[in-house]
Amino acid sequence: MSSNGTLAVTCPTEPGLRAQDGFNPSFDFSNVLTDPTANWHIIGWLVSAGLCLITWIVSLIGISRHLRNYYDPEIQRHKVRILLYPPVYATLSFVEYLRPDYSTTISFFATLFEALAVYNLYICLQALLEPFYKEANGRKEAYATKVMGIWKLNLKSKWGMHYRIITDIMVFQFPIWSMLDAFISIFAELKGRYCAEVYSVKGAYLWLTVINFGSLSVILTALFTYLAVFGPEYKRGHIPAHGMFWCVKGPIMIIFYVGEILLSLLVTFNVIKGTDGSASHDGTPWTAQAVRFGIYVLLVCVVMTVVSVLMLKYFGIKSTQHRIMDDTIYLDRSNKMTVWQAVVDSLFKFIPELFGNILCCGVDSFRLARKRVEMRGRQQRELQMEGDDGTGHPMFPVTQDEGSQPLNSGPTAEPPYNTYMPSQSNNAYMPYADQRNGQNTYAQPAPSADGYGYPEHKAAYNKL
Repeated sequence: MSSNGTLAVTCPTEPGLRAQDGFNPSFDFSNVLTDPTANWHIIGWLVSAGLCLITWIVSLIGISRHLRNYYDPEIQRHKVRILLYPPVYATLSFVEYLRPDYSTTISFFATLFEALAVYNLYICLQALLEPFYKEANGRKEAYATKVMGIWKLNLKSKWGMHYRIITDIMVFQFPIWSMLDAFISIFAELKGRYCAEVYSVKGAYLWLTVINFGSLSVILTALFTYLAVFGPEYKRGHIPAHGMFWCVKGPIMIIFYVGEILLSLLVTFNVIKGTDGSASHDGTPWTAQAVRFGIYVLLVCVVMTVVSVLMLKYFGIKSTQHRIMDDTIYLDRSNKMTVWQAVVDSLFKFIPELFGNILCCGVDSFRLARKRVEMRGRQQRELQMEGDDGTGHPMFPVTQDEGSQPLNSGPTAEPPYNTYMPSQSNNAYMPYADQRNGQNTYAQPAPSADGYGYPEHKAAYNKL
């Protein structure tokens, strides 16, 4: 161990779920008041516990309001699940503070809840748009907008399947990858290849961080675009879509960019330093990574406490009434569920619903891909019909003589057969040959130059 308390960590490490140094400080509360500077980790633990308690109280208030007024399950089930995200995530971080040597295993469940919160946010935003989808009735509406005022976006159809499926894929990849990331982290830790204490190309932690950065960037782009495209509809329905978005994605961004990347870089560049244990009451040396982890847990608990308060506004019971576009109409109170029915609908049905939606996304993606293949095939067949010079195309103009008017030119409809045309010289009725089918086809011209008009010739023809 160096003078600043940083262990010389190498990669790969010793296999097992427990951290290499087995760091597990004691929590002796007897000397906290008498010597607080020697027990900073206990003070941090107490602060984290207090923040977790506040987060649970605030979140349960919001959840109980929904369960007692459960009128709109299509919306409220997602709100109840999202309201559980801050207290559960903060609690798991608090447990990590107690057992930092098992932080990789515990963070698996925190990552799982984070991914499920993102999934429910997107499904909730989609459900809130359902009345507008019905109103559009599948019409093709081109839309152009600026995303975050930076880049321009032009859609051929904002209500079409193409844009919806692409957005589904970009959003669903994040929770799916987050769960895979958690599993990979555990397996890498078992093999000694995780190496969270150091950025090493031999460790999985470095590569998983890079992939997580890309996955987070993709979903942020998709959701920012989604809010920009359907912003007028959310505004029309008085739906606080941006507030809902930041309540879920805001803490994820802060925890990842600040808690993961920034704090790790501060450790790497020796800004965050460890101790040799001489200043601790129990004599436990704190590595720089352990100090970083303590700051990380405090950051998580503070962020989740703030978010739980904001969620009372943006995921509260009152915003549910804006499901109906006319905000003067209230939800039908005869559809109210009991508390137990609400619990079953919002919590117990979640897992089958999740896999069902992911499966539907895959089926829709297959249909979209098949549709695009059929369209490309149809375009290729049309090009083949045209030939090298295009003369084989059905719309290629066919002329009677060189320099004459095309026979199939518009906008006048093709003349019927057995229609006679007066000659300009002797007013005789002369047929002409149709070059397309060889039949005698007769066309009706304008009145002749010698004074005989069309009505007279028509009458003469009828006498024949």
